[in-house]
Amino acid sequence: MRTIPILLLLLLAAGASGCMMNTKSPDGAKTFTYDCSGTGNGWDDCNKQASAQCGSSGFHIVSQNGSADGKGPNGNSEMKRTLVVSCKQK
Repeated sequence: MRTIPILLLLLLAAGASGCMMNTKSPDGAKTFTYDCSGTGNGWDDCNKQASAQCGSSGFHIVSQNGSADGKGPNGNSEMKRTLVVSCKQK
């Protein structure tokens, strides 16, 4: 049971750093996870990162999640956004 909270903390830490994670989907295609949370960021920021990663072949959106449940250091709601994509094959 301790594994899940530890993995969640690692995922949140990676997201807070603006990090991109690279994994593989069950069919073997590479998927990329982008975090574009916080004030001044939007879905367009995630889409730009995915476009840069996948290049001219483009990408498929695997999942797109967002919530305003979190609170920033100043006490205001902070939008959390995560986009998972799979690059299209040429």
